[in-house]
Amino acid sequence: MPAFDYAAYDASGKRVTGVISADSERHARRLLKDKKLLPSELSEVSKMVVKSASARREARVNNFDLSLLLQQQAILIQSGLPLEDALRMTIEQAETDKQRRMLQSWRSEIIEGRSFSEALRRSPYKIPDSIIAGISVGEESGHLHEVLMRLADDLESSAENRKTISRAMIYPATLITTSIIVVAIMMVWVVPKITAVFISSNRELPLITRIIINLSEFTQSYGLFVLLIVVALYLAFIQAMRDPQRKQRWHELMLTFPGLGRWIRMANIADWSRSLGVLLSNGVPALAALKISSSVVTNLHLRSKLEAVTEAMRQGSTLHKALQDSNIGSGFLVHMVGSGEASSELDKMLLRVSDYYSLRLNNAVEVFLKLINPVLIIFMGVVILSVVAAVMLPIMDMNNIL
Repeated sequence: MPAFDYAAYDASGKRVTGVISADSERHARRLLKDKKLLPSELSEVSKMVVKSASARREARVNNFDLSLLLQQQAILIQSGLPLEDALRMTIEQAETDKQRRMLQSWRSEIIEGRSFSEALRRSPYKIPDSIIAGISVGEESGHLHEVLMRLADDLESSAENRKTISRAMIYPATLITTSIIVVAIMMVWVVPKITAVFISSNRELPLITRIIINLSEFTQSYGLFVLLIVVALYLAFIQAMRDPQRKQRWHELMLTFPGLGRWIRMANIADWSRSLGVLLSNGVPALAALKISSSVVTNLHLRSKLEAVTEAMRQGSTLHKALQDSNIGSGFLVHMVGSGEASSELDKMLLRVSDYYSLRLNNAVEVFLKLINPVLIIFMGVVILSVVAAVMLPIMDMNNIL
């Protein structure tokens, strides 16, 4: 049964919005009229999602939103509610329109008699394969609520790793960008007006003042041209990244960057280890779990290596040996996987590996932010002090002469 997103007016003339399940658009309008609502807009959820996401062919889902929805389903199912009722209750309490549409698309498939995993697979919103595989096993084993809670924790941890790296990049980038904008404004509008007096006096100016004046003249003459070059280079980079081979080479190059490359490697290994550990603990076959967990790796170079590990496993190699040959991670990863295979507790060992790398990543970023904060503040202070000195030194020199 399809779902329809509607906007309607009630008896008092107030505009209300929501989602309703109906066999057709005509049926949806009749159901709304039965509720004493006059529909003004009506569109099928799946068609609307596909239309809005036509450029990327699928609607993406925020990991935090998906984690929240899975946790809610786990709690409601554990309390004894049927899945369809659990979804209906969650729809009524959805915080955003996107959450409501996504839940309604799942519920529509459930009403038609499909399983939860099949409903997620057919949803117009892109759900990770690891989530679908885990839920499928949970339905077969009868422990769906436990699997949902574990998958939700996995999603939240993966999102936290990405958020950690983003925080490390966004903070210094914001300060540097702000500094550049402030300096550019000063060079274009403030400095020329102040230094015009010094230039007309025909006196020899201090070195710092001459530097600031030359920089100001360069910014006025070529600043816009430099900005256009930067924008053009950025657009060219975005266009180049559409080629998978170029993107993979770029991802390989990123792994060699000091600091950043190590963070990216740790975050991806943590995500892969956690995903594989959760899938194995939920009963997903090893080869299928390896294939699915490789898809959660965002760095294409590391993903290709992990796909090679999966292929080596398919040919009869052990995971320990395949990881050792691929040189994908540190000795800690290889040692823990070897111990897990020897003790038949590979899933637990992988989850410990994930926790270890997540903790290392968080600690490394925290140390970086503590170190970079005073460095950036000093840098901004030196820039501002240089401009102030360039203005004040000639003024002090003129006062001494007088």
